[in-house]
Amino acid sequence: MTVGVLSTSGIDRCVALLGEELTAYIAGAATVSEFNRWRADRHRRAEMAGRLHGAVEVADAFARANRLGAAAGWLREIGAAGVEGRSPARLLRDATGDTLKCVVDAAERFTRR
Repeated sequence: MTVGVLSTSGIDRCVALLGEELTAYIAGAATVSEFNRWRADRHRRAEMAGRLHGAVEVADAFARANRLGAAAGWLREIGAAGVEGRSPARLLRDATGDTLKCVVDAAERFTRR
């Protein structure tokens, strides 16, 4: 998955879909205040791009299944993406290309149940 710099509107969309605290966590920020400072920094937006793009893809999978309200809970659920001891949100926070795909695929499978 190749992702460029996430636009401010893309970050806003992630916040709208998942809430500010969960978005800040997935972005890698220690606090919401830190996340808000990062939003104004192009370098930091580039750093957050893959993680937040993956989070939006997960939210979109839930939205397509008319289950968007369950997305944040699923992202917080330990083992939901098939990795014992890790939540999908944590996997996105620590994301690599393969991990992003794993989490998005798991969300797709979950929403088709």
